[in-house]
Amino acid sequence: MNVRPAEPMFVSVPPRPQRLLHSEAYIKYIEGLQADSKYISNWDKQLRANTENTPVPDQSRLPTHWLGNGAGNHGSVVNALWMLRDFMMKDALGINKTI
Repeated sequence: MNVRPAEPMFVSVPPRPQRLLHSEAYIKYIEGLQADSKYISNWDKQLRANTENTPVPDQSRLPTHWLGNGAGNHGSVVNALWMLRDFMMKDALGINKTI
């Protein structure tokens, strides 16, 4: 009497190749890495950024979810995000004073 082993009830799905998708910010970060650079970002450019020299490409794509009160007392979401940026920059640069 020959007894064959029972076949599995379920067959697993063959693995699919996973595509690695990167955000535009991450791609710019990777492209900006240079061996002779002391910093990851361009501090001079970021410190000089303001509403006049930094155009807003598409306001509908701005991270408005970062703002709990939306535009708040700033008049517009763009102004509110600039104020948030300025606050965070001052806070980050102020860490040096406390250390």
